Amino acid sequence: MTDFAPDTEETAAAIAPFVYERRATDDPEHRAQVAKLGKKWRRRKWRRNLLGWLPSGANLPRVLRGRRDQDYVRDSYSETWSAQDWPRAAGTPAPKELSLAVWNGEGLKVRRGGLARGHMPAIAAAFDLLKPTTVLEVGTGMGLNLFTLSARFPDVAWTGIELTEAGVARAQSVQKEPTLPPVIADYFPWPVSDPAAYQRIDFRQGDATRLPFDDNAFDLVFTRQALEQMESVRDGALAEISRVAKTHVILLEPFADFNQSALNKNFVRAKDYFSLPVADLARFGITPLHTYDNFPQKLTLGQGLVVGKVG
Repeated sequence: MTDFAPDTEETAAAIAPFVYERRATDDPEHRAQVAKLGKKWRRRKWRRNLLGWLPSGANLPRVLRGRRDQDYVRDSYSETWSAQDWPRAAGTPAPKELSLAVWNGEGLKVRRGGLARGHMPAIAAAFDLLKPTTVLEVGTGMGLNLFTLSARFPDVAWTGIELTEAGVARAQSVQKEPTLPPVIADYFPWPVSDPAAYQRIDFRQGDATRLPFDDNAFDLVFTRQALEQMESVRDGALAEISRVAKTHVILLEPFADFNQSALNKNFVRAKDYFSLPVADLARFGITPLHTYDNFPQKLTLGQGLVVGKVG
């Protein structure tokens, strides 16, 4: 495979407007935050081990929630996509809207949406390399990933499938606007090459374990932190992704390979997040061609981009 080397300067430029605070990783306050998170998620893992048999559901108190199943994911993200505003780089964020992250020897406090924006240059580099003409995103949320990518790759036929009605409704409401809303266009880390590209995306509601598409329907299938929420149906979702992908996948997810610290392992266990090792993609007919993780990482949860060949 041709060398895959995303431009880290593009990554730095993409995330910079969303960085609220920077500290050296050996700064006492940063170290204290790391220690505090370590204790918190160690306790949460113990609680999860004790209470994992309980029924799940977003309507239950957090302390009484059991396993993160797809009913829980549907309930919680229906609420999120109904109420959440689009990410903004300006203003003073609420503490809950800041993610603690690390990159290149710095501890960062990053506004909501900033880490995802920092992923985009690496994802775009993979698209530049593979040059697909038809792409499916599984777990498209409110559509922000596809709005962003279609602005740079307007000739691709984009499709997004989302578990929740609320997510699809938010995405389609944007498409009804005569022009792309400035709050969304301002989020893109690159210029808009076709002002109408956002209106051509095909958004649909559906289940990742029962994708409503033929075999080999798309040149490429893409996810970004969607499998993260699908540990309870992981095998079924990956089997379907492999089935409908003709040649390649791009999966930016918290594979076990990128979550080897005690803090990461406790967080993944406590949250019932995706925990597959990259090598296990072979069980689904996916051969990893390249892995990449040189972008800002949350202290609690590492992400890695895997470019894979299907078949």
